[in-house]
Amino acid sequence: MAIRGSSILIPAMLFFMVFELQYEAIHSYTPVHYMVRDEDGWDTVISMQGWAQGKHFHAGDVLEFKYDDAFDVSIVGKAGYDDCFVSDTSIQFSDGDDNITLAFGANYFISSLPTNISALVG
Repeated sequence: MAIRGSSILIPAMLFFMVFELQYEAIHSYTPVHYMVRDEDGWDTVISMQGWAQGKHFHAGDVLEFKYDDAFDVSIVGKAGYDDCFVSDTSIQFSDGDDNITLAFGANYFISSLPTNISALVG
């Protein structure tokens, strides 16, 4: 009797494993790497919303911010974005070549420098 029970259990386990692999294959996503403002890099001259228009961002995608030392990039919440305010809890980058992986939900980026209030919503 133990053999008969095992012979039923093995096909059931194989079915579950195949189903799980197919589910993962169907629902997998390969992240996309975007250079913000393409070859021009990030600055305050051109609207970031214009650059982002028509692009479909997903959690896991990577935004590469290239900029000179007159700029920086800060990850802020919606309130920080709306008010152009960088709080003590905001994550700031200033290397000039920063790769930021998008989180689930809205992602908000601004420059923390008062003369560079430019923002992108991803």
